Amino acid sequence: MAGRMFATVALLAIASTSSWAQDMQTKYSREAMQQALETRERYDIHGLRFDISTSTLRPGTEAILDDIATALKNFPEWGLRIVGHTDTSGNAETNQKLSLARAEAIKAALVGRGIDAGRLQAGGVGQTMPVASNDSGAGRALNRRVELVRTTDSAEAKKLLKAMTDYLAGQKAMSFSYDSNLQVVTNSDQKLGLASSGTVVLNRPDKVHTSRSGGFVDSEALFDGKTLTLLGKNVNKYTQVEIPGTVDHLIDELKDKYGLPLPAADLLMTTAYDELMKGVYDSKDLGSGVVNGTECDSLAFRKDDVDFQIWVAQGAQPYPCRLVITSSQVKGGPEYSVQISNWKSGDAVAPGDFGFKNTTNAEKIDVSDLKHNLGDLPENFMVGDKK
Repeated sequence: MAGRMFATVALLAIASTSSWAQDMQTKYSREAMQQALETRERYDIHGLRFDISTSTLRPGTEAILDDIATALKNFPEWGLRIVGHTDTSGNAETNQKLSLARAEAIKAALVGRGIDAGRLQAGGVGQTMPVASNDSGAGRALNRRVELVRTTDSAEAKKLLKAMTDYLAGQKAMSFSYDSNLQVVTNSDQKLGLASSGTVVLNRPDKVHTSRSGGFVDSEALFDGKTLTLLGKNVNKYTQVEIPGTVDHLIDELKDKYGLPLPAADLLMTTAYDELMKGVYDSKDLGSGVVNGTECDSLAFRKDDVDFQIWVAQGAQPYPCRLVITSSQVKGGPEYSVQISNWKSGDAVAPGDFGFKNTTNAEKIDVSDLKHNLGDLPENFMVGDKK
């Protein structure tokens, strides 16, 4: 996800995923499997055994495969994603390949039982999504599993998202205000929301001006096609980095090299559709909704690590009105939301000022020294269990 905004949510694990396994049942039940797919849309199976370090199914798994095939035949509208998981024994890259090969083996077994291959997806995530500690044999056994995920593939949802991203990519100039909320989960399962607001002005291909302010941050970013200026207004310090190129290139450089994503970064790229859809295995068109008085199409998408829902304005200007990203792999589901207002495009956009004028005599410092004042979390928060 992973995109710039998606990575923020996926990494906010202020609670340990190992606690997920406390109530986990490993005993397979046909009724539980079918009920889970009917209601919760996912089910972990530990009864599908493979030979060690191979994707060869062991004898004795036939009955489970028959049950899965029967459920799919009874519900022909279902799609199914098969996801392989491993423990941490062995090499991470090898485990990822092995988990995918095992999911492919199960898919092939279901096709052999008369299920249309078009209804099935295979994925492997190796050891990256444990549900228990790998420090014990019992925990490793819980992590070695096959996850069944019921899926929906809405062509209309994809069509509406593509129309939105094509519209955004085609705008030479656009501006908007936004309100964001970053919801984190503490070790004691308390949900805390960190709110901020800001503005974005973009002129393609190579100019952008953003601002963000809240209780823990007050920052500004200006890019004139050559130089990026990051200003920490709350500390009256700034830094400058030479990153000549387009806004797309700037977004990638900020994320990959400096770990400083721009607000709503995935939506600003000309390749927004590809960024948003990377890794998506489930898509839904949820019908109409209203955001800030604007009627929108409500669309929902799922990836392995995050879910995201987006509301797109109906009509000739299909701009994004609201985006919500939720971690699906962290207890409590940390969430990041952006609500957009004052949308303008084309000639309606006021001329932007993309050059930095140091009117407050801010001190110039290295980017690494300013970074902690521009992040998503204040200093008294940290990933882990210490603060």
